[in-house]
Amino acid sequence: MFNLLKRKDPVCGMKEKKGKGFEKEGKWFCSKECLNRFEGGKISKKGCCCCH
Repeated sequence: MFNLLKRKDPVCGMKEKKGKGFEKEGKWFCSKECLNRFEGGKISKKGCCCCH
């Protein structure tokens, strides 16, 4: 039930893990790599395997 409230990384789709990852502008990112890809506009599609 509580999984429905978790945010997802907009780059890879990973669900938020408490105490992990990075937040910027209200979005949660699982890694610096995903954050950098998002900032650089290098997102090919949601759910890609960028870092896992």
